[in-house]
Amino acid sequence: MRKIYKFQYLLALAAGALFSACNDFLDVVPDNRTTLDSPEAISELLVSAYPSGNCIFFAESMSDNVTDRGNTLDPYVQPDWNRANQQAFFWQDIDMTYQDSPNYFWMASYEAIAAANHALEAIEKLEAEGTDCSVQKGEALVCRAYNHFMLVNIFAQHYNPTTAATDLGVPYVTEPEKEVFGHYERISVKETYEKIRKDLEEGLPLISNKAYGETPKYHFTYEAAQAFACRFYLYIGEWEKAINAANEALGDSPSLRNWNTYSAMTSANREKNYTSVQESANILLSSTVSLFARDQSFYRYGFSSAVKSELFGNTKNLAKQAWAYRTETYTVSSEAITMMKWKAYPKSDGVNSNSAVYYLMVPLFTNDEVVCDRIEALAMANRYDEACKDIELFLSNKIKDYNASLNPITRTSVEDFYKNFAPLHPFYESEMSAAQMAFVNCAVDLRRREQVMEGGRWFDIKRFDIEVTHKAYQTGAEDVLVRRDLRRAVQIPEEVISYGIEANPR
Repeated sequence: MRKIYKFQYLLALAAGALFSACNDFLDVVPDNRTTLDSPEAISELLVSAYPSGNCIFFAESMSDNVTDRGNTLDPYVQPDWNRANQQAFFWQDIDMTYQDSPNYFWMASYEAIAAANHALEAIEKLEAEGTDCSVQKGEALVCRAYNHFMLVNIFAQHYNPTTAATDLGVPYVTEPEKEVFGHYERISVKETYEKIRKDLEEGLPLISNKAYGETPKYHFTYEAAQAFACRFYLYIGEWEKAINAANEALGDSPSLRNWNTYSAMTSANREKNYTSVQESANILLSSTVSLFARDQSFYRYGFSSAVKSELFGNTKNLAKQAWAYRTETYTVSSEAITMMKWKAYPKSDGVNSNSAVYYLMVPLFTNDEVVCDRIEALAMANRYDEACKDIELFLSNKIKDYNASLNPITRTSVEDFYKNFAPLHPFYESEMSAAQMAFVNCAVDLRRREQVMEGGRWFDIKRFDIEVTHKAYQTGAEDVLVRRDLRRAVQIPEEVISYGIEANPR
């Protein structure tokens, strides 16, 4: 039996962290097995500074990677789960609080922030006594920045300098919880980004890979922190900083996920290897509580044959060669399509229990995404030849038996192929040349394919103000997510609103 986590918020969730019914709970560090009296103990605590939840289910359901596949799959998923799936598909406020919901992601992110804040408090005391905790401080600051970055990019409108000062951001929590009914308020998107920048730029130089021993890919290594920095600078339009960060993250010879190799694997090996530490393309991995791996092929609103044809139809690319990406279909329905990216890890509740908690290992950053990010930044910096090299690098790992000589990647070929794509609408759209628009469209197009069933497409939909139309299977009724639609900001949890935190407007 699959176990669904549902949460009752017993006390104020103003900061998003779960509190005990006992007031003295807030005097206990998030991992009460740890006494924070040494750098090593703080490192143990910082394992909890990475989110135990993910946004894949609802982010993917809101994107244009899914369609209404009809009710043939309904018998395979419980009605409540399909309700959440339907609510996300039509950009309604999701009223469920199980482990793949926005509520759970909010809670898990602020719990991770709480761990980072307890670590930083302990670091301050130890450093006052002369103990060097600079490495731990760097990790804690970058973790705090990352968790707030994800929160603001889900629960707020995307950063736009003309509106950021008035758009609602999220509470930026920098102190350990000391009282149950602490006062928190949402600051603006502008202020949220300023605080993220401060933590990131202060923490990144302190990162040292030597601190992580044999488990570096579960921590913000130097490369992972630079990958985060690349994404952050890309979102705010600081192109040279994004390029420099990408260069640091990727190194001289970046290894991308080779889909020729993956397509030749058995299904079991593909799902095992995709999120493995042995996959060199994975930069940072996080273990999350999630049913998505178990159920992603059976949601009513999901990746369909129509989307598969659109994205992976032969020769629909610059190289005019067949994609190497591989999909599979369960026998229950021709629409039960999967890419076998995810492996479910069940953990039994006990020896005599017939239920289990399911875990999903999630790549938070990959070389493939960073390459796409660098293509975009290089284009905005008018460095087209370098961008073409990155496009060729990407395609060489995603095209079946890629032959670079058949259709060489040039500035002209990129502009010709993408000139008829719908224009994107970033906040700097008016400053973009036709060449820049073509290359950025290319980066967005490649990133979409690479991140199918991963939720990443939703962030490009927000960043570039892409309109999305979702159509009901039976009635044909359409719902359109228009530009600057208020529903692009996912609603914050009802329990948080009930304690005085301002809701997103609707």
